[in-house]
Amino acid sequence: MFRVGIIGCGAIARSHCEGFGETGRARVAYAFDTDSAASARLAGEWGAEAVASAEELVSASDVVVIATPGFARLRYVELAAAAGRPILCEKPVALSLEEAEAVREVVRQAGVTFMVAFNHRYVPAFVQLKALADSGRLGGVVSAWARWYAPTPSARWRSIVESGHWRSSAELSGGRINEFCSHAVNWLLWVLGRPQTVYGRALCVTEGFTLDDADYALLQCERGVGLLEVNRHAGVAPEENYGIMGHGGSAVLRDGRVWLTPMDGETVEVPIGGSVVTKHSHFLDCVERGAKPLTDIDDAIDTLRVCLAFNRSARSNAVEVV
Repeated sequence: MFRVGIIGCGAIARSHCEGFGETGRARVAYAFDTDSAASARLAGEWGAEAVASAEELVSASDVVVIATPGFARLRYVELAAAAGRPILCEKPVALSLEEAEAVREVVRQAGVTFMVAFNHRYVPAFVQLKALADSGRLGGVVSAWARWYAPTPSARWRSIVESGHWRSSAELSGGRINEFCSHAVNWLLWVLGRPQTVYGRALCVTEGFTLDDADYALLQCERGVGLLEVNRHAGVAPEENYGIMGHGGSAVLRDGRVWLTPMDGETVEVPIGGSVVTKHSHFLDCVERGAKPLTDIDDAIDTLRVCLAFNRSARSNAVEVV
């Protein structure tokens, strides 16, 4: 049974408590946050011990989860890697390429397992969609798209601004593109390969909220074109629509179901397989076997490069090289 230590006890930490618990091979044993009340709450909810320092947590844990905001990750990566602890890190791995490269150097020198918590490669529906493209049933891939509408009440955005929370700061959060769009970007790169150029627009829809909450981008990748559309304001209905287009037809994930439309053929539903390993099980498998995670530091840096170029393009209104 792996003893998991979590650094950063905000809302996302609870998903890691649940995920590791579901594996039956690990439990969250230690929690640390610079806000001691937050670590005490998480520890109380999950039967863990709230510790006084990150150093104490790393020393006592078998594996370490870094669930801090993006601006506060490098120090904890250095601390865990120096102790030889496997690391599961939240996304984005950093807010700058310089800091991300520093993370890569630290974990390579230490030789520790390092995985970034992107979600889509561990969800059966997304894996099924990618498998249809890999099977050749779509012909050569031409494009892929990610459309994600996740409405949030305007009052919540305004309260975030008024509170001075780090999410309201582009400098501390990396911007909405980095903070919210990176899961979708990571999926597009999984389908389309290494990124080349980005043209993006970042819009402010919610009145009184100064960060973008509607983002659109066109990505040129080595295997095709990617379209990204993410809305996080209250003026849209919830929707998740991901798809892959090929010369032989298309495959779409919509409302949790996968649909295949052959060229000049009838649209049919494709059953979703259930044998996909979960994110937390995959991490533990990699730790035990010394294997490379699917979403490793190189994958995370490619995703960050796209998000940073997306931000530059939104400011310059020009195509940016990734």
